[in-house]
Amino acid sequence: MTNHSLPNAQDVTFYVALWKRPGITRIQFDDYWRDVHGPVCARLPGQHEYWQYHLADLEGGFFPAIDGVEMVAQGPDQFHGIAELTFLNADQRQVWFGASAILMDDEHNIFSKAIGYTTSPGNSRTLVDRYPSNTPNGQFPGIRYHVMLQKRADVNREEFRDHLATSVFQKLAKLNTISRLRYHLFDDLDLSRPDAQGVVHNEPLESQYHAAFEIAFPTPMDREIALASSDYSEAMGQIGNYVSMLKPFPEASAYTFVYDDAMTIAGMRGSSTAQLIEQLGATNQLRDDIRGLMLKGI
Repeated sequence: MTNHSLPNAQDVTFYVALWKRPGITRIQFDDYWRDVHGPVCARLPGQHEYWQYHLADLEGGFFPAIDGVEMVAQGPDQFHGIAELTFLNADQRQVWFGASAILMDDEHNIFSKAIGYTTSPGNSRTLVDRYPSNTPNGQFPGIRYHVMLQKRADVNREEFRDHLATSVFQKLAKLNTISRLRYHLFDDLDLSRPDAQGVVHNEPLESQYHAAFEIAFPTPMDREIALASSDYSEAMGQIGNYVSMLKPFPEASAYTFVYDDAMTIAGMRGSSTAQLIEQLGATNQLRDDIRGLMLKGI
């Protein structure tokens, strides 16, 4: 399968690592974030795309070890989800930030920490995308990982970015058995959105990430072939000179709330309702009159 239309390389991103609030179950966290918080966020202006990635625990065991690079999440390093929002430009992202106070009020219900990273134009790119659709509402086909990267303290940001963009990611993109590869090179931690009661938005410098990438495989066999290949070894061969931490969080499920400037059914009605509509083939729920009714006033 060939790549379908890839996102504009000039898009900018807001990429948020999310930790569950103590006192609620993981099921409550997933359900509320997906079916309550998600549709609220989808209604804010400015966003081009909005995905939720619900993560499984990172325990290691699949990605080959790299000398001198930490690869297993311990205790507070283990977060539970990633929200990825894209915008056509930084001005539109600022429009979203300016309207997000109502969303910050809701963060208190499910998050203990929400660490948001931004990217500048050209620093969020999709290099491979062999999926027939980029609007999941549940489990994505195959196996997908969201890999967080921290640069070494003795490496400057430009050297780190240059090695990742021109060496690591370009070589990974040549692997025949991957189905998706998307990367983000982060700016300084963004603290411009409103505060949220009881939710941490800041992170010590030593705990911040500097990049992330998403890599997916159609099957476990494809994953093992890719990770055992000489091409993978070549791509990652020098990464220990630039990276101190590489943490591949496995994805449990993914949900799309805004795509191509428009709310999805999950964005309008919640993910679980959207799944029911699809399962029952309720095409009347897709009509413009019902869409207009559910979006009245927006």
